[in-house]
Amino acid sequence: MIRYLSFLIASTLVTVTQAFAADPPATAQQRFEQDIARMLAVRTEAYRFAEANGITRNGQPKLTRAQSNQLRELAQRYIDARAPLLDDAAKVAHLFGNDTAPTITQHRATSSMPATRIVGIDVIREQHWINPQDEAGQTQLTDILRGTAAAMVLWDSYRVAVMPYAENNDMQYALTFDVGNGPRLRDLMRNYYSTDMRAQLASATRFVDGYMGWRRRRQMPVNLEEEYLYTLVQSAHWYKDIREAGGIGLGESLRFANEDIRVHRAYLRNLLSHGLSMGFGNMVGLVQTRSGHLKKMPASDMDALATELKPLDILLEKTPFRLTDKMIPGYYGHVAIWLGSEEELRALGVWDSIAPELQAHIRDGRRIVEALRVGVTMSTLPHFLNIDDLLVLRDTRPLTDDYRRQAVLTALAQVGKEYDFNFDVYSHARIVCSELAYVVFPDLGWPLARTMGRYTISPDNVAQMAVGTAAVLKPAILYRSGKRVNDSLPAAVATLIAAPAASTTASAGR
Repeated sequence: MIRYLSFLIASTLVTVTQAFAADPPATAQQRFEQDIARMLAVRTEAYRFAEANGITRNGQPKLTRAQSNQLRELAQRYIDARAPLLDDAAKVAHLFGNDTAPTITQHRATSSMPATRIVGIDVIREQHWINPQDEAGQTQLTDILRGTAAAMVLWDSYRVAVMPYAENNDMQYALTFDVGNGPRLRDLMRNYYSTDMRAQLASATRFVDGYMGWRRRRQMPVNLEEEYLYTLVQSAHWYKDIREAGGIGLGESLRFANEDIRVHRAYLRNLLSHGLSMGFGNMVGLVQTRSGHLKKMPASDMDALATELKPLDILLEKTPFRLTDKMIPGYYGHVAIWLGSEEELRALGVWDSIAPELQAHIRDGRRIVEALRVGVTMSTLPHFLNIDDLLVLRDTRPLTDDYRRQAVLTALAQVGKEYDFNFDVYSHARIVCSELAYVVFPDLGWPLARTMGRYTISPDNVAQMAVGTAAVLKPAILYRSGKRVNDSLPAAVATLIAAPAASTTASAGR
């Protein structure tokens, strides 16, 4: 399985890289995506070379001349791939020096004030104000997101592509003193262990988290460019290190972690096999070849579908036109919860318990709660239906109104949370899409899978609860390749997910 996944990621990297090469970038964002794809490809190749030749085991590798030449060619390609990302990071680095960071404001135009110095000492530090509503502010925020994402990719790439060589004495010598002009291995090591650079990155990460949280609280829409960039930031292994260390003692905590070679090697294998830490699947998910078949559904049919849906229906979808569809295990790729209309929620007796800002979203037609890469948000049905397949599952148990009210409030309580790139169902602070069903229906015995040392739940795990004699969910609506399926829905779902019959039972709602 690991070899297959490694092959799949490598093949997809080639596909993405070739797609970019065939169509030269027309914008700064397209250029950046091409630079990221190039770095992911070269760092994967560098690690595979190290592992294939015993370098990761700190041995004394006997390289042929051809292998030695290949190693130097890889090193040069890494330096070439690093250069444009380093430029992106350096462009905004000055905003996060000396414990300073920009301030988000809606009350003044985007502007800066230089530091006031007396006898070489800053009396008033340099200050920057960014207004997301003016053009200069939007440009600067995009630059900050791009620069922070570039820095995260570079730090993770060092751990994948450079550290195996830095930890091998023979390779460290060869790549420091026998590489001619240009950056040497020791230069890369100095950058990686620089406390100033780490402090800047921690400050930039806190700023980006704060800005995206500010947007989530206001339910402000996020465009694809911002979604892509924040995905790169959040899914980097370095992001997890910074969040856990809080920016204090970060250098020492990481240095300790890096000395644990066994854990480090396991992390690298997981990174390259599953593509999770870099959010690789999420990144290529933004590459799509067409729109979904159901996006073309007539408005009258969409209204009829909304009428058929009931509060707390579980929505599953498939998008084979996105590259992530090949990366997600199983048939379905996403899970969401349908809340229902204001009238239905009033009838349930829960409307007055919903926060006013969330009530406004429901009135605006945003009746779907879903976890996207930028966090948990509320979406409209037309926005959600950019898909090919739709499966609607409905709880068949005799649930009480109290249970249903609590389930609605639990779903809404997830809005604003960050996406869980660790895919850990036991994490409460962040959430992945299929976890929504797990938390909204907490008494169900959901089938979980153990992956990379943690329990996860996939969309197909959710669908398994609708097949077999022990099923507690019922397939209420099914679309396949844009067309409605009306006959034998449980059998059709079982065929699609090829799942064993659900063997767990659940208690009735209380």
